[in-house]
Amino acid sequence: MTAEMNSEEHNGDLSGFKYAWYKKAQYKINIKSYLTLGNGKANQTEIEEDWTLLPGEYNQITINSSTQKYIEADAQMKPFYEILEKINKATDVLEISLHADKSVNEVTNKDDILNKWSKIKKDLHFYELIKESYETFIQIYDKEFNGIDHNIKQNLLYQIMFYPLPAFRGGGFVDEIPERTALSTLFPGEKLRYSSQYNISKDEEGGYIVKLEGKGEDNQPKFETIYKDKYQRTLGSSLKYKYSSEGEYKYNQDSVLSEIIFHVKEELNEKMFYVCRYHIKLNNK
Repeated sequence: MTAEMNSEEHNGDLSGFKYAWYKKAQYKINIKSYLTLGNGKANQTEIEEDWTLLPGEYNQITINSSTQKYIEADAQMKPFYEILEKINKATDVLEISLHADKSVNEVTNKDDILNKWSKIKKDLHFYELIKESYETFIQIYDKEFNGIDHNIKQNLLYQIMFYPLPAFRGGGFVDEIPERTALSTLFPGEKLRYSSQYNISKDEEGGYIVKLEGKGEDNQPKFETIYKDKYQRTLGSSLKYKYSSEGEYKYNQDSVLSEIIFHVKEELNEKMFYVCRYHIKLNNK
């Protein structure tokens, strides 16, 4: 799926669009999500964290992330969030390399992360002895750290921050965005496939605006079976799966990313859906 772009957009207006990074860019990230089940709200969460991006040579970037701050959270999930805070310290410094289109290529400090994780895991054994669900939670993250490249690429926050916009591929314009995969929220551990289209225009203030729309495949093969096993009896209705996303990216006069507002909606049917908003903003101070 591709967007139509006119010749004016391809040429003069966007000749200065280079997609640069500041030497030390600080971003505030706010993630707000809403999950509903049946006729009532199941869970609403809002978290914030800070990222400092330090670009290196040859598309290398180091991300220093702060501890996540929970502005709004389900009280029942508090123990899991406390464990997650410890887990996240393994990746508070993340070094990645990017493809030419600015999407994530690989994590380059895997050994450091795994060493940190092995020490953190020893501390978390206390929680494993308390409750079986805590043990399962920790085991899931153990698998993720041992496949860190794959899981960072599938993580939607990193996909949004480092979106493979065709305008940046090899310095020229290519309309098509390759189909991508991300992890499903409503079918934990399962991947979903989605395609995207985009439009780029000049901003009145001298920067640039990129608008994106994404749509998931209507027929996700495994989902029908999983839905019947886990949700059908509770929800009653049949599966009518939908996945959509929309985003607006703003770049300043230096072609540096200054703000992203990105919305995602994953829906099983009218009785159960998940909505998430990502707001990423450059700290200009």
